[in-house]
Amino acid sequence: MKAGRAQIASLRIVNRWLYLTARLLLARLIHVVFRLQISGLEAVPRSGPAFILPNHVALFDPIWLYSSLRRPIYFVATEELFRSWFLRMLIRAFGAFPTRKAAQDLYTVRTLFSVIREGGLIGLYPEGVRTWDGTNSPVIPTIARLIRKFRIPVVTCRFDGGYRAHPRWASHWRRVPVRIVFSPLYPAGRAPDTDEEVMRDIAEAIRIRDYELPPPERRILFRGLPDGISRILYRCPHCGALESLRPVLPPRRNRFECSSCFSSWKLDVACNVTPLDQGGRPAGQSIPLFQLYREIKEMPPRPIRSDLVKLDEGELLYLISRPNLVYREHRFPYFRPVAFGRLFLTSRRLLFAGHRGVRIAAAVGDLESLSIEPGNKFHFVVGGVLYRIVFRNASPLKWADTIERIVGHSLTVTA
Repeated sequence: MKAGRAQIASLRIVNRWLYLTARLLLARLIHVVFRLQISGLEAVPRSGPAFILPNHVALFDPIWLYSSLRRPIYFVATEELFRSWFLRMLIRAFGAFPTRKAAQDLYTVRTLFSVIREGGLIGLYPEGVRTWDGTNSPVIPTIARLIRKFRIPVVTCRFDGGYRAHPRWASHWRRVPVRIVFSPLYPAGRAPDTDEEVMRDIAEAIRIRDYELPPPERRILFRGLPDGISRILYRCPHCGALESLRPVLPPRRNRFECSSCFSSWKLDVACNVTPLDQGGRPAGQSIPLFQLYREIKEMPPRPIRSDLVKLDEGELLYLISRPNLVYREHRFPYFRPVAFGRLFLTSRRLLFAGHRGVRIAAAVGDLESLSIEPGNKFHFVVGGVLYRIVFRNASPLKWADTIERIVGHSLTVTA
């Protein structure tokens, strides 16, 4: 396993002619399709090593960066992207190398040293995760330590409109203009003396401003905006029912309702939610989506009943998944299915039970890390072993949020 990770994490110098050819053929097309506008590109050094720190608002923002820069950029990417041989071959050809979330990774550190020696641009996501609700996550302290250690130039990158264009929970792309704003943060050797100052400066520079932007052009007709809304609003804001929100047809109305209490709302492209009355008319002020999500996240878990799993005395059951496969990492980058059954979350344990009984049982407090990877893959580590469940028609976010709520403090959740 270590040999496989070391081979993939090793530095591959980008062929400059390959990069320039791909940029010449595709950059213009990418800019037109995604309606990109670039500002402050002169902040990026023309030569020598530097850190590029973007906020992570959409799945395609690395492509936006690649098409905007005149130099190759070596991205530190989640190792999940390197499990597919085709995607691994493609992104490695353009300089990306993997890192393990919520774990010390010496291969990544060594690769960083190699890129800096070669005078390359390093792409680091300071928050480590793609936003679900259009607000920023805390800056990872490790980023501040790297900046203070290497003392090379630091440039931030902000995508204004990127979250509107494709929220993480949404099923469809919205053709909204995206403005890429580069800003110099620190010149070489001028980083602050404390990690706290560095983290504060980065957080302010990459703050997502999508909720503050003016509304898009009215001539563009947006349809089906609420498709996938239950992935983030996994409980009804009105009655608290789990995964009860459904889009209302026809898609052009951009409405969704609760199948339990029949409350309804309208969603606009700026991710503002407006409550509606029974006649479909506005019944109150618009509320930003992130505010509704925070209210749902603060709701206490509700116990449910089921005969599918045996509980201990005083143990409460909170969540049950649909029948699904659970996979175990056999050897990086490969997973193997180990059982078919259901995932259960109780007030004390995370269980996976199939027709042959309980296959995985871990105290909630013993979970070493959680992550939600692209494709709604829910990863959790128990006893140093990585497991995966793919939630195709359910919200993986509700599992991560509920586990963190049960633990009572911030678990290492890299969503």
